Amino acid sequence: MSTRKTHKPASDLAQAGWNWKETGLIAGLILIFFLVVCLSSASTAKGVALVAAICAIAALVYRHKQFAARLSIPFLALSLWVIMNGISTLYAVSGKFALRSFVVLLISFGCVILLLAFAKGEHGMLGRNFATVLEGTAAVAGLVSIDLLSTHLISTPVLGLLGLFTSDYNNLGGVEAGIRMTSMFTNPNVFAGCMGIGVFLSLGLAGTSKQAGHRRFHLVCLYINALSFLLAFSMGGSGTIAVGFLIYLLLERKQSRGSALVLMVETLILVGAGGVLVSATSLVEWTGFQPVPLVCVVVGAALLCVADQFVGQRLGKALEGRTRVVPILIGAVVVLLVVFAVVAMQMTGPASLNAGETLRRSAYPEPGSYTLSVTADGPVNVTLESQNKEDTMMHTSTVIYSGPADGAAVEVPEDSIVVYANFSADAPVTLERVALEGSGGAVEFPLGYQLLPDFIANRMQGLWANQNAIQRVVFFEDGMKLFQRSPVIGLGMGAYENGIVSVQSFYYETKYAHNHYIESLVETGVVGLILFVGVLVTALIAVIKSRRKPEEESNPLTAALGGALVFMAGHAAVEVVFSYYAYLPLTFGVFGLIALCCGQTMPLSFVKEGVRKGVTWVLAVLILAYTVLLGCNVYAKSLVEREQSFASLESAITLDQFEWADYALSYVLSYMQMEAPSQEIQDNAAIYAAELQKVDSNTIPLYLAQYYFEQQDADQAFAMLDKYTDYVAADPDTWEQAFHVIIQYYQDDPVYLEGVTALYQKMLTWNAEHMGTLTLSDSTMEWLNQLGIM
Repeated sequence: MSTRKTHKPASDLAQAGWNWKETGLIAGLILIFFLVVCLSSASTAKGVALVAAICAIAALVYRHKQFAARLSIPFLALSLWVIMNGISTLYAVSGKFALRSFVVLLISFGCVILLLAFAKGEHGMLGRNFATVLEGTAAVAGLVSIDLLSTHLISTPVLGLLGLFTSDYNNLGGVEAGIRMTSMFTNPNVFAGCMGIGVFLSLGLAGTSKQAGHRRFHLVCLYINALSFLLAFSMGGSGTIAVGFLIYLLLERKQSRGSALVLMVETLILVGAGGVLVSATSLVEWTGFQPVPLVCVVVGAALLCVADQFVGQRLGKALEGRTRVVPILIGAVVVLLVVFAVVAMQMTGPASLNAGETLRRSAYPEPGSYTLSVTADGPVNVTLESQNKEDTMMHTSTVIYSGPADGAAVEVPEDSIVVYANFSADAPVTLERVALEGSGGAVEFPLGYQLLPDFIANRMQGLWANQNAIQRVVFFEDGMKLFQRSPVIGLGMGAYENGIVSVQSFYYETKYAHNHYIESLVETGVVGLILFVGVLVTALIAVIKSRRKPEEESNPLTAALGGALVFMAGHAAVEVVFSYYAYLPLTFGVFGLIALCCGQTMPLSFVKEGVRKGVTWVLAVLILAYTVLLGCNVYAKSLVEREQSFASLESAITLDQFEWADYALSYVLSYMQMEAPSQEIQDNAAIYAAELQKVDSNTIPLYLAQYYFEQQDADQAFAMLDKYTDYVAADPDTWEQAFHVIIQYYQDDPVYLEGVTALYQKMLTWNAEHMGTLTLSDSTMEWLNQLGIM
């Protein structure tokens, strides 16, 4: 006699508890995934990528039936995007930069393959364990980062464990004093992106857990992730997560929206209180045991669990079925938050200043003459800086006054858009009022913000002339200049970092465009952008389709995944998140969960089973091919490290598809240091130098110039210096280095004089056509003067 299986509703399945074996497995997976995230950093990424690739290949081979059955359009879109990025490393302008960028994508993609190959569960339970691993990983990173401000009892052993594998986490500060927590990942904006993903997953898991113990675990993770997000205070992240929350509530089932809203509000209130306490006591460089941040985590998480049990769940239950009331409440909460933000920025009062402390505040006076009026209980010093639009782009400023504050005469320039005041005192003092009074009226500097923690108030200074936001526009514009060099397929991964100085109007340092849509255009062209947007769009369609299914057929995490997806898509437009090692495994985890939990709404079932299996084998072959290339890269490095010889360099050049140029340059430089090289070595050096001329690099042409000067080929040497100063034009050091090489090899020959004159004139022309100003050292200028060039 056969029995017919019946599918349990998602709400019933969510009640199923973890047993001890499953609990241990999840704890172990959190540790492993945390290590994967952390060891995807620069020094260990290649090794982790090799392990991830081999595991992915094994999963595709031994679980090909289950994997093929779970293939969906969202996963196919993700695969095509990853493949395009991998292909771009083979034609990239810098194979070294390209490989460094791609290995993290490979690690993250390998994790998605393992998820689809091995995930267990049906309907409502599918994906919950992996979502728990992701939220737990974020919470561990958040807890370690908070403890860097606190006791170091947690962070020291964790960083010690990481120190067994890499030195990338040595000497972490963890804080930008008085401004925000920078985290164990050192980039607070990226860290906020990681914590934002953790927040959405924790909300979704807590809201759909019926077992009290599980719900409390998710609430603890929620509090840690949310507090970490707040302390990192990314303004771009804060704006995009707010949109993500609204999408989450919109996608949530009507009967559950009230509960989700109540949990969000509870978390916001308690996290805000924790943030105020940490800001007031501990957001400074760590000098010793400071318990407040860790106590805030413990107490705040406990209070959230208590509030949820005795208030949140009851209130949420009362709101069930009140489908008309909940939207009104959501609107009211949004309005209250907007009103609070406006009032908080306006409600200011006195500010206390300790001896040696500096308080930085901003105001927006009209151009003209002013007198600084100060009301305080002691003497105060001030340095006033004015910024125009160019200053905000270049992160520079003009000091318009420095000295005693009260009664200072100040002239605000005509093109000024913001004035910053940096107050200091030799003894404790309370500032009651500071204002610029003059031709533009009275303009007060806001001092103490009554409703905002100090770190948020400090970050909000100059908001209406925010130099970070304005400079990002410059990054975007310069990125589009690079995009025009290869608009269809791009210049390969790492191209922005490699080539940005060649298109700058003034020198600034950045590796990324701070906008992954533009980054995609630069690296993989229109094709790559279409594929990247395709990943986001197909994932969103899958989420919407899943939401439209009956509740018993839709995965309970659908709303949380949709909110996280919108957050990620928005954050990618203003930050470097999709280019950073710590973020990609988490965001790929979300893509993987969408493919697993919502992908059945867009399956590849319309193609034959043999085709789906064929896709699986093709992926395995492609990953294997790249694994071989990566393995050759790793082997070439070890070969050269073991034996420093021309033979090992030749082997490395042949083996390594990505970093051959480094080995070829090493060969040429080693040849230059030999007293009596053989003819074979001399010929090989000439061949490698000729090949290196074709490489677009921000360092190689300078070394080639030295090589050709040594070979008495001045024409070729000056050609290399011309290429060098083209490719790194905006950096003043470029020109100083170029002239230094010429001074080293200069001969009394018309070719040399013409070359020097042309190079100096090129520098003057660049200055005339661009915003920045290139300068040379006094000794170099004196040498040029001796030649009669100036």
